[in-house]
Amino acid sequence: MPISFTTAEHPPRKWEARRASNIKELFEWSCHKDYRSSERLMQHSFPPSLFRTSHISPSHHGFVWAVFLAYSGHQNLTVRPEDVWFSILTQVRYYINAHAEELRSSFVSHEGKKELVAVDNTLIGGPDFGAMALKMAALIEQNIVDKELRSWIMPNFSTTTESDDVVAAILMMGAMEKYFSYVMVLCGIPSVTLLGEREDWVILVEKLEKLHQLGDEPARFAQLLRPILNHFVASFDYPESPEVVSFWNRCAHRNHMMSGVDYLCGWLSVFCFWDEDGKLLYPEPIHPTSSLEFHARNTVGLEDAVSRRVDTSDIPSGFASVPVTVKAEGREYEAMMVAGLIGIQATSSGAMLDGTRDHKDSNAYRYDEDEDSKPIAYSISPPTEEPGLDSIQPLSGWLMYEKSRAEEIE
Repeated sequence: MPISFTTAEHPPRKWEARRASNIKELFEWSCHKDYRSSERLMQHSFPPSLFRTSHISPSHHGFVWAVFLAYSGHQNLTVRPEDVWFSILTQVRYYINAHAEELRSSFVSHEGKKELVAVDNTLIGGPDFGAMALKMAALIEQNIVDKELRSWIMPNFSTTTESDDVVAAILMMGAMEKYFSYVMVLCGIPSVTLLGEREDWVILVEKLEKLHQLGDEPARFAQLLRPILNHFVASFDYPESPEVVSFWNRCAHRNHMMSGVDYLCGWLSVFCFWDEDGKLLYPEPIHPTSSLEFHARNTVGLEDAVSRRVDTSDIPSGFASVPVTVKAEGREYEAMMVAGLIGIQATSSGAMLDGTRDHKDSNAYRYDEDEDSKPIAYSISPPTEEPGLDSIQPLSGWLMYEKSRAEEIE
């Protein structure tokens, strides 16, 4: 069963991030580049009722920003295994696409790109592009060397939904886009809640083994992730232990440098291992997995993870965009499928809220009677505001849009 535990003594504060009132606003504000390239939305996984009944905030990486903002803004946090897994998959996609030729023999036996065609014969209700993405993932499986890749990518947790399966399928398409082209033919942090079962999070740890097969950089990525995910599991076993509480309070902090650059520090930075071009965001030696230096880094501690830092302006997207050619009724047009963590969902716990705005990482100063600058000590205040939005969790899903004619010409 899900586990909820307290990681700090202060009450939650109100979530005040802007609200997307419909899918168009979520798409526009979360996926800026894709939105500018779009002609029209064709399909998506977000029901209209979601925007009426929930406060949905846009985000280009729903997991990283939800954890960071919950920590810095004093909101309760809820996380699903899928949120963490999709974050890992989007990172691995960047690496695979940046090293496509080096890894080609590990995935496919053909040269160049092979066209894969998924056919939908639906006559009533129109095409289901989500189902077609699942068909495409199955076609990829039939045409790659590694027959375990699809089962490794697909989430198999107790919290997994049909939409999650589609998100994973599109992320798989994105990871393999250097080897395949896709054609669809139509014939008609105050508290943390970890959703799912403990076993779901154990499965997530086990999935890290596959990363070692992709090269030395992915192996280092897995090495950094392992103690983090092990602490997720430990949160089920010992939710009130000082070590678990310390882990969640070391997730992130913003380090503002004199140069004006903001850095994301803490273990959350590990989920920003590569940029969107597959280049390392944190410079460090990458040792071969067979070397003593690599194995010397194997540790159950978080020292390596929390010592990293990433420029907040370099935080990569937590979603993938994949080109698809659609053929329907004698017409052919170019489309894109977008899937991943593109929002943050806010709800209310019903608790009274903290009305102050101080934060232990604020580094605020005041002047005393002698006009000397003194740091303001952070102190926990009793809640003073009425209940409101105070709990957030990453939001994942998918959408499909037709590319604009201007984009195709360019």
